[in-house]
Amino acid sequence: MNNYEIVRGTKDFLPDEAALKRDFENRTVQTFLEWGYREVITPTFEYLEVIEGGAGNNLRQELFLLQDRDGRLLVLRPEMTIPIARIVSTKFRDTDEPLRLFYNANIFRHTMPQMGRYKEFYQLGVELIGAPGKRADAEVIALAAEILGQQELEFKISLNHIGIFTSLLAESGLNEQAKDSIKALVLKKDLVGMGELLSGLTMNPDFKRVLLELPVIHGGPEVLNRLEAIRKVPGVDQAIAELTKVYELLAIYGIQQDVVIDLGILRGFDYYTGIVFEGYSPQLGYPLLGGGRYDKLLDKFGCPQAATGFAVGIERVLLALQNRGAVLPQRWIVSGSDLRAVLKKARDLRAEGHIAEVDIQENSEKDVIAKLAGAKTG
Repeated sequence: MNNYEIVRGTKDFLPDEAALKRDFENRTVQTFLEWGYREVITPTFEYLEVIEGGAGNNLRQELFLLQDRDGRLLVLRPEMTIPIARIVSTKFRDTDEPLRLFYNANIFRHTMPQMGRYKEFYQLGVELIGAPGKRADAEVIALAAEILGQQELEFKISLNHIGIFTSLLAESGLNEQAKDSIKALVLKKDLVGMGELLSGLTMNPDFKRVLLELPVIHGGPEVLNRLEAIRKVPGVDQAIAELTKVYELLAIYGIQQDVVIDLGILRGFDYYTGIVFEGYSPQLGYPLLGGGRYDKLLDKFGCPQAATGFAVGIERVLLALQNRGAVLPQRWIVSGSDLRAVLKKARDLRAEGHIAEVDIQENSEKDVIAKLAGAKTG
């Protein structure tokens, strides 16, 4: 180890990648603004009790913990939905109209680093607070699709309703440990592990079959027919109806071809209550974005509100763009002996939207071309 080693699970953005990152951020923020969302910025630190008050203590092992001089435990924010719930509960309690908020933030989780997964990473996201209807679900999903579509990425939005899974588990008669094990295996789409676990559990055979099939049920609304045996389970029929309705609304947005129903999509946090979704690109094997409805989270902050939203992982989008071969804008290098003329040419190029660098070393045009291959000269 030397003194110049980067912390594992973090990364430097060199100029080309930083340019792609900034371009994606700027275009996405502009789209959020055009859809009526307004930006909020929260502190990098939150009190531990705020985060665990919203997410529970299951997240503790992924938190970066600190202590202030008063002895209170702080955390580096592990996500943005809970900080925004805190903002809404303290600053917008009396707002009658739906709140459309967005953020652009760095996030910290103490996880095992791997490709596309860091200890510090960046997210852009929206939260739509105070809107309980299916139109609200459809709006955030359509907005997510627009963000990916702007990058000219091939993608699919995988759609589910968490109520199908939670209602089934609630009626299964299993203890909490078994339920958590099943959820973990469904999240990983581990069919072998699911089969082994379910074979040792005493429960309704139809429940076992559906639980084993959930990770691989995907397609159009017709795949919901495979749930016929459990539709009488309390909550399941309503969840199926809501999922079908949102799918139909997305057709009105004109993005039905980009949406697939995937009953294996559950998301990682326990606060989701309804529609959940993830956005995938064939360039990567993990989601570029994810989100869903979380109608009970703000109850924990004493401010009951329906809510839905999503977050997009910026590093993951950059990886997909790089794998696709995204091209950076061309640069102009303006050189010459007459500095006044050089500066005028550079200003003209910039006014036209080009990147223009002034040669400040008085190189000949030949030297500029040799040293800066790939850049245009003027």
